[in-house]
Amino acid sequence: MSFANDLKKQLMSIRYEDVPAFRARTHGLLRFSKMFSKEKMLLQTENKQVAQLYADSIFALIGLGATISVREYKNRSGKSFFVATVDDQRDREKILRYFGYDSDPMPVLNLSQVQSQEELGAFAAGAFLACGSMVDPGKSYHLEFVIPQEELCQAMMQVLSSVGMSFRSFTRRSSFVAYLKGSDEIEDLLGFMGADSLGMEIMNVKIYKSIRNQVNRVQNCEISNMEKTINAASQQVAEIEYILQHKGLEFLPEDLREIAELRVENPEMSLRELGENLSEELTRSGVNHRLKRLGRIYQELAEKEKRKKPDLS
Repeated sequence: MSFANDLKKQLMSIRYEDVPAFRARTHGLLRFSKMFSKEKMLLQTENKQVAQLYADSIFALIGLGATISVREYKNRSGKSFFVATVDDQRDREKILRYFGYDSDPMPVLNLSQVQSQEELGAFAAGAFLACGSMVDPGKSYHLEFVIPQEELCQAMMQVLSSVGMSFRSFTRRSSFVAYLKGSDEIEDLLGFMGADSLGMEIMNVKIYKSIRNQVNRVQNCEISNMEKTINAASQQVAEIEYILQHKGLEFLPEDLREIAELRVENPEMSLRELGENLSEELTRSGVNHRLKRLGRIYQELAEKEKRKKPDLS
């Protein structure tokens, strides 16, 4: 399974705690589908589960008088794709009213119902499910939204720029592509949409690439030891990033703040090098002790967060 499909699977699995966030994801899924109008409303995707989510989300939110058809087709190379269509015009009009697109002319993007950062992240997740894709980060860093109208593409770029995402765009055949190339911004977007673990996976890939390049430059370095350093550093960085994201640097005891920042900024450093670069030098075992304390703090926070989330199954 591709990284893009893994990402879509994770975005589909998010259980929103309230209706507005669920509505926002459904809104993004519909508005960025192939067609969204009174005359025709359809989603085209290579992912059968996305097509089914399109139908299920509409029924769960709005309820329809007729049906939504989900059909499988084959392209010229024999690869399957799926088309979900809202069959009845009265149902299409009902959907447009529900999301505020029933005026004439229809607004390009109506986000009056999106009232929080969580809801905006859910909206972006729905848009990605409808028209997004991503290259495996092991090959390169590239995430894109393939959007059917230029005005809609520009509107989406403006929305995402408001939360710090610097998208660029180009035209591909009859579509308009908004894309990110920077690994840091892609990590931020995945976290914003709710796919935190895959954001951490990109971070791990980046750390691995950095250390792998260092290995290539240092011929006498043993690969097995370096891989242990990679795995340990990746885990430490991921845990510290989690603490900083959820609690901030000031949450940490004073003696752990400097080592936390130093580890995140220098994932390639050995324990000895970390100790030598602290304001008050520490031995290798002293550094290791502090990193283990950070690991215990991460475990406690992760367990608390897990207990807070209700099981909605």
